[in-house]
Amino acid sequence: MTITITIIIPAYNESQRISRTLFEIDAYITKTSSQNQIKVITVDDGSIDNTENVVKNWIKDRCINKQCFETISYLPNHGKGYAVREGFLKAESDVVLYTDADGACSINELEKLMLWLDRGFDITCGSRILKDDISEVKMSFKRRLSGLVFHSILKVFGLASLKDTQCGFKAFKKEVYKKLANMQKCFNYSFDIEYLFLAMKMGYKIKEVPVNWYHVEGSKVSLVRDSIKMLIEVLKIRFVYKYNV
Repeated sequence: MTITITIIIPAYNESQRISRTLFEIDAYITKTSSQNQIKVITVDDGSIDNTENVVKNWIKDRCINKQCFETISYLPNHGKGYAVREGFLKAESDVVLYTDADGACSINELEKLMLWLDRGFDITCGSRILKDDISEVKMSFKRRLSGLVFHSILKVFGLASLKDTQCGFKAFKKEVYKKLANMQKCFNYSFDIEYLFLAMKMGYKIKEVPVNWYHVEGSKVSLVRDSIKMLIEVLKIRFVYKYNV
């Protein structure tokens, strides 16, 4: 049976980096002859730097597999989690992958995630922390440190068994992503934690998979600011689900 896949790319002020990511995905579709299997949705989350026009012009002028690409745009900015949710609601495929607009994790890593979905897992998460003999991670010191801080925060939430909740490369089966989209309450960058928390509560099987990941200049990560925000959001999510508010 042919598996259909929707690739969701949430984007906020990514006009300088997103074209390279789109080009790589377009080349992957051509290489794998998957024009009838893969759809790509870029969700422009209220960008103010011309991201929407950059994406539309790239599709019009440079894209080979134009029928596979589309764009969702809206104003104002609502947060990365909101953008991913918009993609989930739009998708009707067997599997959805969301991947960051900077292309730090190559679309070629998708096959690693699909392998474990085929083996019975419901969600597969790319991991920059887990190691194997072939995966390579080139991460800035700031990102490594922020990852350690975030993982420590996760102990508050009962997700410490997962080594890397914040890697922007995750795949979901249809039953799961549709349920999560309709249950979601967190719309900023800590939405990953809510997804995984809810999935665990519902008994879905989650697998972390080592992936190749390379730092791309232009990161918006701030160790102090984002760590504080993450702690606040984790506590907020825990409160919401504990007291059902």
